[in-house]
Amino acid sequence: MKKKSAEIIVSHRQVFPNDANPSGNMFGGRIMEIMDVTASITASRYASNAHHCVTASVETVQFNLPVHIGDILKFVSQVVHTGHSSMVIRVIVQRYNRNTQLDEICTSAHLIFVAMNADDKPIAVPELDVSSPAAKRAWEIGSKVREKSLKIKSMNES
Repeated sequence: MKKKSAEIIVSHRQVFPNDANPSGNMFGGRIMEIMDVTASITASRYASNAHHCVTASVETVQFNLPVHIGDILKFVSQVVHTGHSSMVIRVIVQRYNRNTQLDEICTSAHLIFVAMNADDKPIAVPELDVSSPAAKRAWEIGSKVREKSLKIKSMNES
């Protein structure tokens, strides 16, 4: 299978009252749900030979800034590491600051997806092209995320 470049997937969402707690802050779980959907789209587009892709784990979720009702969010997602059938996907959530007119990173995470065939068996994904310096750095981080995830999974199974 030939190497494949990672496409950047971007989606936007405005925060509504049903997304937030009584204080007006967006639920972390709602942010994670949208991150999972965005990462799922990213995985499916990357592993186009797969019947479907499934979430295997969510790693290194960091909530850096609060998100409030009315905020406009941008979800940026990209495959940063691949294994035989797995993909580590980095998702960054930015909120648009109306005062500065800049995007601020409010949440980030790595999600691990597995490509599956129609019989729910893992199948091979294309090797990721990591020819740029930024892609190499993201690959290194993704590799460490995957190693950590596998180590925790092994500890939980024993």
